[in-house]
Amino acid sequence: MSLRKFQPSPLLQPYVAEIWDYENLLAGDNLALSILPDTATYLCFLYADLLTTAHKGRTYTTRSGLAGFQSFRSDLGTPGNVSGVSARLTPWGLNVFRRGIAKECAERRVDCRDIFPRYAVEAIEDSLARQRDAGGRVRCVERFLLSAFNRDQEDLLIQAACKVLNQSRGNVPIARLAKSLGLTERTLERRFQNHIGATPKKYARVVRLRHAVFQRQSCPVGRMPPMRRVITTKAT
Repeated sequence: MSLRKFQPSPLLQPYVAEIWDYENLLAGDNLALSILPDTATYLCFLYADLLTTAHKGRTYTTRSGLAGFQSFRSDLGTPGNVSGVSARLTPWGLNVFRRGIAKECAERRVDCRDIFPRYAVEAIEDSLARQRDAGGRVRCVERFLLSAFNRDQEDLLIQAACKVLNQSRGNVPIARLAKSLGLTERTLERRFQNHIGATPKKYARVVRLRHAVFQRQSCPVGRMPPMRRVITTKAT
């Protein structure tokens, strides 16, 4: 298994935390991989075999797909070769590429062909398969993201709210947060659901959970109980 992480181009950095290139992701010791609950959105373009994802009692099998806000662990598996490029979007990042779908993409995996034009998704899959190195594949995905990019679709207040919740590790009272932004608690919740896919309270719970996991991972190895192998990336 090969996994490399890249920083996106400057224009994309407020909306894309990292770009991952991977070849045969589930090979060797990675036959059972999980992704922790996450406030981020994962936009994944695969060019080899299909990926099976189990989440909240449902199973999804897709090639290129999008995984939105998730408050439960997702388990990945396939008998084949999972190779591709994934953009880990910031919690508010999805809206500048495709507005109005965050809520319907939360807690599930959605085929990219149901979000973007089918021909565009198939074109990027074909292009990724032809590239000879990770850098070329990452540039393909960046070109796709830039072609869909529209900064006018972002909500700066929700972006600010997410940053406050991240910095406080999920420990800011939602009523106080709404007041600091000049919003009612109900308005903040509505806008949060539309742009993030979850309520502010659920978002804060996931932030707290992830912080607890990262604290646990920093403990001496000998003091930790066995854990299923997970993909962990700190929030942005």
